[in-house]
Amino acid sequence: MGKMKANRKFKGEEAVSAVIGVILMVAITVAIAATVYVYVSGMLTPVTAGKIMVASPVATNTTAKAVQYKVVSADAGIVWADCKPVWANYSGATKDNLTSAATGAGTTMTGNVAVGQYFWIRIGDIGTYQCDIIYNSKIIWTSPTFVI
Repeated sequence: MGKMKANRKFKGEEAVSAVIGVILMVAITVAIAATVYVYVSGMLTPVTAGKIMVASPVATNTTAKAVQYKVVSADAGIVWADCKPVWANYSGATKDNLTSAATGAGTTMTGNVAVGQYFWIRIGDIGTYQCDIIYNSKIIWTSPTFVI
């Protein structure tokens, strides 16, 4: 039996012309490059809901049914008056929700949110809760679940 050569010519077989082959390879390369570009550029640009605030729990006052938080970081320009709390698992009547004192009583947070500020989230009942703070229709902070 004779040896088969890898470079033998195919008789009676037609292939795609070299020009068409090159065009297809370039098109595939461009498509892959575009996909990689879109993927990488999306990963490098952070996706945020606008302004962001980070706060950590500091204290709990079970008598006033409130939890105190300290602002750890906050984007510039967040105004307390425009921040609204939304409760994930509570539908009852709430009291002075974002206040500068555990007892509330007219101590609504004012001015801009700033690092180092303390605020209280007050709720009317004992239970387990979670609260989002909404600013300009976007969630800027979500509390950890807390128990009062």
